[in-house]
Amino acid sequence: MNTVQLYIEDDLNVEQLKKLKQLLLDTPKVTDVEISSKSPHEFLIEFEEHHNLPMKIIEIIKEQGYHPDIYSG
Repeated sequence: MNTVQLYIEDDLNVEQLKKLKQLLLDTPKVTDVEISSKSPHEFLIEFEEHHNLPMKIIEIIKEQGYHPDIYSG
């Protein structure tokens, strides 16, 4: 299992967070998405090994109009 930690610069409300989390969970090979309760800008995403999935995750988030950055991967 691999993990990538993201920071989303935008302020998302509860509904936007839920929608984005579900969208990511619906992505093939993504197995878990956790959002920090202390900082809802931070996402921890677990996924099955796939060479370009972190960039695909970034692309999915950008398509929603948000501005993500990878902290670690």
